[in-house]
Amino acid sequence: SKRSVGTAMVAIGVAGIIAGIAAIIVGQSLIRQVESSVDNSLQLTTEALSAVTDSVAVTDSVLDTVRIGMTSVRTTMETVEVSLDDAAAAIDESGAFLVGPLPNALEAVNDVLPTIESIASAVDSALRVLERAPFGPDYDPVKPFDEAVNDLSIAIAPLPEQLRQVGGNFAGLGDSANEIADGVAALGNTIAMLESQLGEVSTLLDRYADTAATAQILAASSRRDLGDSADAAGVLLTVLGIVFAAGQLVPIWLGLTLTRRGGAERLI
Repeated sequence: SKRSVGTAMVAIGVAGIIAGIAAIIVGQSLIRQVESSVDNSLQLTTEALSAVTDSVAVTDSVLDTVRIGMTSVRTTMETVEVSLDDAAAAIDESGAFLVGPLPNALEAVNDVLPTIESIASAVDSALRVLERAPFGPDYDPVKPFDEAVNDLSIAIAPLPEQLRQVGGNFAGLGDSANEIADGVAALGNTIAMLESQLGEVSTLLDRYADTAATAQILAASSRRDLGDSADAAGVLLTVLGIVFAAGQLVPIWLGLTLTRRGGAERLI
């Protein structure tokens, strides 16, 4: 009957209105939940990026300090290397002098000392003879001249061999100084390489810092865009819900009309 159809249409229209209102309420809630969830994620991302930026800044500062320290160490090592090279050259020259000219000269002197000793003995005898003269010199030495020369000869005798032994030790010391200088030079080269690598790391950290700063800007912009999009989606959902609910007025009106006509026909 028309009354039954009208009642059904009214029921459907009312249900549609209720569904539209429910859709508006539930949709608004879902939109806000999604907005809140994504906004919290973006906020955490922004805070994490801020922490990364601070960490990169601190790391870059530490790297700069280390690079300055390495530069100072490398400069010091270059100075030490030059000093060791000079010391090695001086040691080699001293060793060569101790092995050759100096002991040879002492041996030559020691070879002459016996002749000097005999001459000194004659001079000493002559001075003693002159002392006996009425106007002779007062000659009374603590040790005779020839004995002093003999003692000097005895003292000089072992020196050449000892000097040659010391000179041989100097040669080993010179080799050790050269090895140390080479080691210092290699270490200086390694430090220079590390300094260069730290410079590359510092450049990379600067790029990371720039990327993190750009990401922070994008995160902040995304949060603003998210809020605007959520508001627009909420308005659109409300409009659609209202339009849908308003569209249910037609079946309700038709249903009411059919209900009234069906009742009127029964009265007739």
